[in-house]
Amino acid sequence: MIRVLEWLIPVFDLSVRLYLAHIFWTGGMVKLSSWISTVMLFTMVYDVPLLPPEIAAYLATAIELGGSLLLAIGLAGRWAALALFGLNIVASLSYGQLSEAALQESFYWGILFLYFVLHGPGLLSADALLRYLYRRKQATGGAEKGVSVQAAFPGK
Repeated sequence: MIRVLEWLIPVFDLSVRLYLAHIFWTGGMVKLSSWISTVMLFTMVYDVPLLPPEIAAYLATAIELGGSLLLAIGLAGRWAALALFGLNIVASLSYGQLSEAALQESFYWGILFLYFVLHGPGLLSADALLRYLYRRKQATGGAEKGVSVQAAFPGK
């Protein structure tokens, strides 16, 4: 039973990443599809501190689209989750008319983003594949040079 649950962890990680990526990708695409409305909302409705509304709109859209794509494939997963976590906080604070349910949903998204910031994107990710390929290359390259795998990665 434990082995089955351990096998499900990477599937869970991927599912949650895809769920979050879909939500924020959709938000970014809506912003792009009606750019004039997006800039108007950032000018008149959202109270983003320190940034001019048009720059805030560009930045939010870029983070939603870029962060969603990176999170979905698990490339730079911790950084993507951190960027989307920050965007989630700023969006929640800058729009003062969120309902209690919307705030609660935003809070749950934040918890899930923090999970990926702390845990990483999981085994079914580009990060895990790159780490595997790097370690494999280091292990074969190190063996040719007389360095053991244990010496190259102590504690692993």
